[in-house]
Amino acid sequence: MDDLEEMRPGVLNQDQILSLKGDVIDRLENDDVDLSAFDLHLSQQGWEMNASVKASKDTSVNKIIRENSKSGLPNGGPWTLETGRTYIFALKEYLRFPEGSRLFGQATGKSSIGRLDVLTRLMVDNCSSFDTIEDDCYKGSLYLEVTPITFPIQVKEGDALSQLRLFRGRPHLSELKDEVLPLYGPMILNEQGKAKEEDERRELTVNLSPDDNGICAFITKEKGKTKDNNLPVDVTKGDGSHDPKDYWTGVGPMDGTLGIEPERFYILRSRERFRLPPDVAVYCQAISETLGELRIHYAGFVHPGFGRDRKEGTPVIFEVRGHNVKVLLQHGETLAHIKFYRMSKPCAESCIKAKKSGYEGQELKLSKYFREWPK
Repeated sequence: MDDLEEMRPGVLNQDQILSLKGDVIDRLENDDVDLSAFDLHLSQQGWEMNASVKASKDTSVNKIIRENSKSGLPNGGPWTLETGRTYIFALKEYLRFPEGSRLFGQATGKSSIGRLDVLTRLMVDNCSSFDTIEDDCYKGSLYLEVTPITFPIQVKEGDALSQLRLFRGRPHLSELKDEVLPLYGPMILNEQGKAKEEDERRELTVNLSPDDNGICAFITKEKGKTKDNNLPVDVTKGDGSHDPKDYWTGVGPMDGTLGIEPERFYILRSRERFRLPPDVAVYCQAISETLGELRIHYAGFVHPGFGRDRKEGTPVIFEVRGHNVKVLLQHGETLAHIKFYRMSKPCAESCIKAKKSGYEGQELKLSKYFREWPK
């Protein structure tokens, strides 16, 4: 293991994460390490819960499971996770942060899972918030709470639904301040491919203009109009395994507004386009609490180098769900804020080229488990 004392403050890159394999992170596989995070995998143990239960500083996850689980799941799966039900899975990975390591963790669902309207939340012992590891000498197991909202999903042992980003030092210490951002070049572009104005650089706004297929948004089919209202998405079948038209409707050109219907799920894209350098990672933080009766699911990682090979950059995807009343969403409305983090060490060019994801060239794109939308 590389000497942790030599790691600078910031988000750990792929090589730094791999240097922790075995000593700090048990059961880490090389192929599951991305440029600024690593995948977390379901173990053979899972439980259906009576409800979602938030942990506290004085509570272990095992205690929550004992007191609030409805039943255990058959070991290993495959499991069909039903909509509106909450499950907890023990994860395969195990952490041993050394004393004085100053390592902290931040988790998010994988984009392919968020685009299925599945909520995932990392849980660790004695932590009062989801998706964080606040104890810099944490030693223990990891757990994942999973709640499908729109589609039932089928999963099995070994599937990765979430990912974990590690920081050297507390995350806020690595956040890049406004006055520093211009020194990194034009990382966020507008629809014309020009660098965004300084006072708008941290905002992510919705794009309701049509893509090359003439589609502005994808919306889940209305109940009663699908051939099977509980048609599951089988994650175990891999990429491109499902016909998107069985699940989705494409919405064509509109007048700059989109009606968000109660209990419907939407896939939208940002007007902003990313071209990240190798030494900057991004966290997109949804601001749904200010938007009334809709929820923005997108709150995730953008890795170094994302969109850099496209002159015009690459947008990110919003996952939006309506709640109790219809809401009119307007073109250009702000849906999320951007946090920029310095990397502890820049990602190597060879790693960026080797780790290009299927979303690098995306415009308006569904989860990777669906085939491309027919032209």
